[in-house]
Parts: sequence; C-alpha cells; structure tokens
Amino acid sequence: MNARSTLAGILYSAFVPRLGRPQEALSERALKTAAQQAGTALLSVGYRLQWIPVHTRVEEIIAPIRRCRPAVIVNLCEGFRGHSAYEAQVAGLLELLGIPFTGNSSHALFQCQDKFRTKAILQACGLPTPKSWLVEDERQLPAAARFPLIVKPNCEDASIGIYPHSVVRNRAALAKQVARVLAAYDQPALVESFVEGREINAAIVDQPEPRVLPLSEISFQNYPPRLPHIVGYDAKWRAAHPTYRGTVPMCPAPVSAALARRLTRFALQAYRVLKLRGYARVDFRLDAHARPYILEVNPNSDTSREAGLARSLAAAGIAYEDFWRSQLRLALKKK
Repeated sequence: MNARSTLAGILYSAFVPRLGRPQEALSERALKTAAQQAGTALLSVGYRLQWIPVHTRVEEIIAPIRRCRPAVIVNLCEGFRGHSAYEAQVAGLLELLGIPFTGNSSHALFQCQDKFRTKAILQACGLPTPKSWLVEDERQLPAAARFPLIVKPNCEDASIGIYPHSVVRNRAALAKQVARVLAAYDQPALVESFVEGREINAAIVDQPEPRVLPLSEISFQNYPPRLPHIVGYDAKWRAAHPTYRGTVPMCPAPVSAALARRLTRFALQAYRVLKLRGYARVDFRLDAHARPYILEVNPNSDTSREAGLARSLAAAGIAYEDFWRSQLRLALKKK
C-alpha cells in the first residue's frame, strides 16, 4: 500500500479537566503532544491524516472511523473518561471494528496494566522480579515483608501515584502509604521489595521481529539528597522539580557487554511471554550485586520525541519518521 494513498487515523486521549486527578494531569496533557509529533512524522513521509481526539463518548471513536474509513489507526489512547483502566477497552473496540492499529492488543494491554498479575506471569516463566504483595484492605498488610518497600497503585502507569513517600522503611509508614493509595486511586496497592540500585530501561520495537534497542540508564547522580532514588511522578513530568533535574538519562547505558546481553535476553523473554507487539519498554533495577530485577513492563511507552523510546531509537540510528512508518506497515501487515 502506497503511503500517499493511505489515510492514517491518529487516535489519542484528549485532556478533559473535569475528569481524572488534577494534581496528576501533566501525563494526560502530554498525549496530545505525542499525537502531534507522530502525525508530523507521518505527514513528512507521505501519509494522509485524520485526527481522532477522544473525550468522553464512545461515538467519538466510532463515528470518525466509519465516516472517513482510515486504513490504519495510530493508537495513542491511554484511557477513557479519565480512567486508565479503560485503555484496553479502547483497543478492544478497534479490534471489534476490524481496523488495524499500532501498538499492543487489548489482551496485552489489559494483562500488563495489572502489575501484580504481570509479575506473577514473569515469575512463573523464571524471570526475576522483586517480591511483591497485593493489598486490597489496609488491615491486611504483609507480615513477612522486609523493609525497605515501595507502595504504588497496582493498575496505573506513567509513574502515577509514585512519590518519595511511596518508599517506606517501617510498618507505620507502610500502613499510611497503603491507606493513601487505596483511598486516592480506588484500586489495590502493590507492595514491593524496594531494590536500591541502578535503573535501566530496555526499549523493544518490532522490525518486524522484536529488537532490543540500545539500553538506557537513569542516573541519580544529581538527585536531591535523602530522597529515595526513584523515577516518580514529579521526576517524570514536572520539569521544574528537583527530582526531574536529578534524573538524567544516559543512552547507551554504560554497562558491560555481559550485563547488556543478560538484560537483552530478559527483556525479549518478557516481551514474548506477555505476547507484546509493535513496541514496549522493560524497566530493570540492579541490586548491589548487579543482579537484575524486572520492575515493570510498559506496553504503551511514551512515544514523544523527548522520551526514552525516541532516545533509544536515535542511539540505534533509527529515524523517528522511520519508526512510525514501520509501525504502520506492521499494523497493516498483521491485518
């Protein structure tokens, strides 16, 4: 199919101020920027575009697709009506409509959104992840857990709900943070052993077979003192915040060839086990003995030019425009 005769729909979650959490709106606002950048890239290589911002109604997805009949959808919808839990349902709707789209299937999105479930699958396949407990009631805290621990919402992404106080070092702080997550996010809290060490990200793209791009490390060298080294919400989204300035990405990551091979192998195993496609990111922590643990598998990693995926693409010598062109071709081929 010739690019110049192909209409591509750009589907993305539009920011709705009255929905979601105002204090964590920056990650939602960023989706429009990512959509614009993807659209600009595709325009530059000859595709025609249809913009499909989604606010609060399912008809906002269905009607434009039926009216204009795009050949393929760039799916940058990370939720619906302010709820990230509906991200998989949007992909499922596209599947029911029979239209090919970039990124992961509804099954993969649903599976990976549940962090505890994802960790259980990875552990069953012999992949290393920190010990964890799912807490649905603040009166049922894990008794055998050893501190330090980190507490976060079980079904969010983009570092939502993760702040310095998420890392707890005693039982009183654990109870307080679990109660905070349960009340603020209306979902179970994931309690996890906190691995204090280097953080390394592995971006994976299909070309058409899965390929791990050059590894990226988040350096905490200039991080504010006395704060736990985490890439929380402020560090990821608030440019004026000290933790944002203190988390410096390095790509390629300065790791040994042996460690790079091990991380690459684990990342590809996780990608295949979870039946991912298109692109994703696997986040690792290394302990004091350089043993890697998978923290999270992100099936909808940020595609904007400023984010880690684009940084790894550049390190691999892959142009941003070529990445999006290959993603559309992959989606069309899978149809």
